[in-house]
Order: sequence, then C-alpha cells, then structure tokens
Amino acid sequence: MKQIDYFQEAEKISQELAEYYRYLHQHPELSRKEYNTQKWIMEKLKDWGVSCRPCADTGIYAIIDSGKSGRTIVLRADMDALPVKEETELTFSSVNDGVMHACGHDAHMTMLLGCIKILKEHQDQLHGKVVFFFQPSEEGLCGARRMLEEGVMEHPKVDLAVAIHVWPAQSGAITCVSGPVMAQADLFRIDVKGKGGHGGVPHKAINPIPALAAMVPMIERIPSMVLSPFQPVVVNVCHLTSGERFNVIPETGYLQGTIRSYNPEVRQTIIEQLEKIAKEAGIPYGVEGVYSMEPGVPPTINDEDAAKWAAEVLKSKLPNAKIITEAEPATYAEDFSEFAKHAPIVYMALGAWNKEKDKQYSLHNSRFQIDESALALGVSAFCVLADEFCRSGDNEHYAKDRKI
Repeated sequence: MKQIDYFQEAEKISQELAEYYRYLHQHPELSRKEYNTQKWIMEKLKDWGVSCRPCADTGIYAIIDSGKSGRTIVLRADMDALPVKEETELTFSSVNDGVMHACGHDAHMTMLLGCIKILKEHQDQLHGKVVFFFQPSEEGLCGARRMLEEGVMEHPKVDLAVAIHVWPAQSGAITCVSGPVMAQADLFRIDVKGKGGHGGVPHKAINPIPALAAMVPMIERIPSMVLSPFQPVVVNVCHLTSGERFNVIPETGYLQGTIRSYNPEVRQTIIEQLEKIAKEAGIPYGVEGVYSMEPGVPPTINDEDAAKWAAEVLKSKLPNAKIITEAEPATYAEDFSEFAKHAPIVYMALGAWNKEKDKQYSLHNSRFQIDESALALGVSAFCVLADEFCRSGDNEHYAKDRKI
C-alpha cells in the first residue's frame, strides 16, 4: 500500500484551511461561551461523516475508529478567545467587539479540522483509533478538567495525547522537547489589616501600606535567597491595593502575585517562604499578614519517551520542516497538563510568525497574527503522529525500552 504524504495532502487543502482559519478568527468567543464555534465545527464533522458529540458544554469529542487493531491517540485543539480588542487591521478581523483570538486557538482548531478531514478520507489505511478534543475554556484553565469529568480519556482508553500551539517564532519550525514545556501558575495573595485614621495623625492609626511595601522586595528576592540559580522559577508581585484618598489612612490592604514553577518541591519551598513573609514581615509595622493562594493547573511536562519518539517521527516524515528538540520551557500555563494524569502527553510549539517583521507580535497581543502557510505543517504533523502511533503492530517504529 502506498504511503500517504500528509504534507502534500495538507497543501492540497491549503485554501480550505485559510477559509476555516479566517472564519474562526473573525468569530471568536470567550471561555464557556463557545456555542457558535461548537455548532460550526460539528456541522463540518457531520458533513464529513465523523462521529462527534458535544462535550464539557461547549466543547466537542470526535473519533475516527479504523476498525483495525492499534493504539488510541488524542489530538487536542483549544477553542476560546480572549477579552482583547483586536487591532490587526486584517480584512477578517473580529466582528465581536472586545473579543479576539490573540493566542492562536483559531489556528489550532483549523489544524485539527484539516487533520480530521484528511484522516477521514484515508480511514481505510489507518489503524487503531484517533480521538479529537475541541477543548473549551483553556484560557479559563478549567476546560480540560470538565472534559475529564466526562471520561474522555477512558472509553476508549487513550495511550497518548498530543497538542500543538502556534508560537511567535520562525515559521516552519516545530519544537518538540522532553520534560517541562509550560509552568504551573499559582496566584498568591497577602492581606494586611491595620487601623484606619486621619493622614494628619498617623500615630493614632496603624497604616498597612508600609508593611505591604516592605513585603514586596522580600518576595521578589525569594528565588535568589532560597533556591538554586539553576532552578527555573518566577515569583512576582503584580498587584498592590490599599487606600482611596490622600489624607485617609486605610485599615486594610493586600498584594497579589504569581508563582511560575515546574518542580513540586521548589513550589512548596516558595509557598513556605511566602507564608513566613506574610506572618513576620509586617510585625515591625504593627500588623500581621494573612496568606492565601489559588492553585493553578499542573505544569505541562512532556513524557520523555513520547517526545523523543514524536521528534524522530516528525524528522523522518516531514523532512522539509525544522524540528527543534532543545528549548527553554515557557512560563505560561496550559491546562493540557491535566490530560497527563491519564496518559503520556506531547505538547509542541509550531513557529508561525508573520514573515513581515512589523507584524510580529507576542501571544495575547491585540496585533497578534500568524503566517497562514504554517497551518499545513501543523495539519501534517497531527496526521503523521496519529497514523504512526496507532500502528501498534509495526514494532520497528517503537523501541522496546520505550513506555509508549
């Protein structure tokens, strides 16, 4: 049987991919509100004869079952947009004022749609099962958990989960590394209570502001004071609030910040230091702080064996693509990590920067846009990994000492 050239197949539908991408970009929806996006995608899947159903309210679960023995892989795309007013001046700019696909989720859905279309057309040559997640509420960091609550990784049992994120980097490159890819992002808060009063008689009050101000540099110094300089970590105060008028000493105040970490032990050390600062740093000012935290999703850590296998397959099957296997982890957060509780994961970055330098912006920027030619590469990467992985009987693709 002739081997499928998935990149060539993706190039054949490049015009369709552009149409999908532009429609999705033009019609963004916020977390938990992806109803029209869900409807539009499901109509396409049903037209193609793909089995699909709603999931996690506004998401979609779809599957192509080859009917042959083999493994099961999940390919995932996130769906939600951001509360950002678009300033790209594209002809297909957002029609929903104040809402924009500034993080590339429109591209992710496009690539997954392209992959589904191609794999469905070649279903007779596939093995195993390919499952597709159109996941809502990634920006809200809750969509993956809600999908998992519906048992999406169990029936059928998933052996590997893969996701691709477009990245503000050279177009045509795919980064596939082993180990940490994205951080755990925790929100911490320290509340301080003093005694309010008149600004002209500070000795009759207890001002919480000096205590909060003293805590800030102590918090910022945590990484250098208690951690190895080789530990990638961020501890940052980003919000401080107290008082309303120039001549009124407030009674309360608080600061908030973020912890970005990849190692549970390092994270716990930081938390202990923050708790200590909250309790002790305000004592000279006559106050005691109260520490609290909203834990983030776990760090996104690629399975070592799966990531190495994926990089080798991409190098072999997509010779025109640049495959990068070493890169620093990002300090963003990603709830794709939730799926790692049930199966090995591989999370990759697809370089998709616009070739015009004056149009190269970071993720979450109101002017963020991609090079649409990168879409075909993302589609073919999805297809190649799905096809190769599900052929579990073809042992030459899987080293005996690998878990996958």
